[in-house]
Amino acid sequence: MTEMIPVEIVYAEPGRVWRQELRVPTGASVQHALSVLDHRLFPEGLQVSEDFLAVYGRRVRFGDSLHAHDRIELLRPLTRDPKDTRRLRAADNPLKKPAR
Repeated sequence: MTEMIPVEIVYAEPGRVWRQELRVPTGASVQHALSVLDHRLFPEGLQVSEDFLAVYGRRVRFGDSLHAHDRIELLRPLTRDPKDTRRLRAADNPLKKPAR
């Protein structure tokens, strides 16, 4: 009998997180875990792409093996370059030199 390991699949948007805990066979791939995912527990129309997958923040591919307690993260494409976001934030809140 094949041992089953726990894994979690998560997807997040600002203000909301969707997650599902699964049990998959030892050595199962990311693609296998995604194939048994209950899509009703996630936003309607969610598209899963190999380009937007990670396990604990590290990119993975469909064929990569999972380990017990891995968290598969379904990522969203960036809407804005992080460098531009920091520049805009800095422009709105410039550092002021202390008065002497």
